Amino acid sequence: KLLPNGLHDAQIQRMTRDYERAELALKVMVLVGLPNQPRPDRDRYRLVDIVFRRVYFCAVELPQHDSAFQHPGSLWFSYERMSPNVIPDSLAKTLPIGTQCYSLFVRDWISEMHVAAQDVGFSWSDYAQNQQLDQPKG
Repeated sequence: KLLPNGLHDAQIQRMTRDYERAELALKVMVLVGLPNQPRPDRDRYRLVDIVFRRVYFCAVELPQHDSAFQHPGSLWFSYERMSPNVIPDSLAKTLPIGTQCYSLFVRDWISEMHVAAQDVGFSWSDYAQNQQLDQPKG
C-alpha cells in the first residue's frame, strides 16, 4: 500500500487551483509511519503532491468562528468520500459519468473542502526524506 495510513492525520501545506488547466494541486505531508513501529519511525511523514485533473469544482466551506482559522500555517485534514447529500441533485445530474467526488475535513477550521474531478493522482515530492511533525491537538 502506497499510503499506509491513507490521508489520515495529513497536513496541507499548499493548495493551487489552475482554472485554465482544470487542475487542483495540493502539497501535503502524509503520515507513513505505522503504529507498531518504534519512535521516531512511527511519527514519520513524507511530502506528496496530489493533483486533481479535470476539476469541475472545488468548494471550501467557511471556517467555524471558534476554530484556528486566524492562525497561519499548514492545515490538518482527513480524507473521506463525499456524502451523497453534499451535492444538490440538480448539480449532481450535470456531472459527467465517472466524476470522482471527495471531501477533506479540515480539522483546524472544523469545516470541509469538496472536490469533484475526473481523475486524481499523487507522487512523492520529498525523495524519501524523513519528516516529523507535531501531532494535531484534539
